[in-house]
Amino acid sequence: MKYLIHMMITLALMTSHSSMLSHAWSASDHPKAHWGYEGDTGPGHWGDLQPDFHECKEGNKQSPVDIHNTKVTVHGLGPIKFNYKESGLKIINNGHTVQINYEQGSSVTLGGKTYDLLQFHFHSPSEHTSNGKAHSMEAHLVHKNQDGELAVVGVFLTKGKQNDFIETLWTHLPKKIGQEEAAENVRIQAAQLLPTEQSFYRYQGSLTTPPCSEGVVWSVMKTPVEVSEEQISRFTTAIHDNARPVQPLNERVILEWQYYH
Repeated sequence: MKYLIHMMITLALMTSHSSMLSHAWSASDHPKAHWGYEGDTGPGHWGDLQPDFHECKEGNKQSPVDIHNTKVTVHGLGPIKFNYKESGLKIINNGHTVQINYEQGSSVTLGGKTYDLLQFHFHSPSEHTSNGKAHSMEAHLVHKNQDGELAVVGVFLTKGKQNDFIETLWTHLPKKIGQEEAAENVRIQAAQLLPTEQSFYRYQGSLTTPPCSEGVVWSVMKTPVEVSEEQISRFTTAIHDNARPVQPLNERVILEWQYYH
C-alpha cells in the first residue's frame, strides 16, 4: 500500500503544474555570490553563500540523485518527443561549465507540455550516478515552457570512440572565460547529442547549481553516448571537476520508460 501511495503521488506530480521558477537559466543570469566545486564555496556551502541559495541545503527534492534498481517502471509515461532544429554555434566557458546557447525554435514535449530548448552544457564526472557509479561526463539539455517551468534532459557520456558532434564543439572552445563566441558558418543539431535508444528515467528534482531551485522535471537517458578519452581530457583541462554530489532521494520515486523497437 505504501508503495502504491508513493507511486500515485509521484505520477500526480508529473502531470501537475510545478511551482513557477523565477530562475531563467541563461548565460547572462548568474547568481551574485561566488560559488564553485571546492573548498569554502563548494557544494556543501552553497546554501550559506546567499539567502536565495537556501534550497541548496533546505530542499528535499534536490538533484542529482543516484538512479538505482528500485525504480518504478511506468509504460504510460510515453516517449519524449524531440523537436530539435539546427542552430548556429554560440559557445561560452562561464567558469563553471562549457555551455552552448541554442537558437529559438527547438523543443521537447513531455507530459503533454512543450518546453523550448534554451541551452545545453556539460559536467564531469556525471552528476547523476547509476547504482552508485558515475559516468565520465553528463550533458544537460535545459528547456523552459511558457509558464516558466523547467525540464532537463540528461545524457550520460562514457569513454569510448571519438564523438564527431563533441569534436565540433571542442574545436571552438573559447579561450577566455565569460565571453560567448559565435563560430562563423558552423551549424549544429542538438539531436546528435542523444542516444539512438531513448529509454529514460523520470523524476522531480532541482537545478544542480545555485540557487538549486526545485520543480524541475528531469529525464535522464538510460543509454550512454560515447566520447573519447582525449575529448574528456580536453573538457576537464578547461573546466576541472564540476559535479554536485548526489542528493537524498527522500520520498521520491524514480520512474522508467522503456523504449521498444
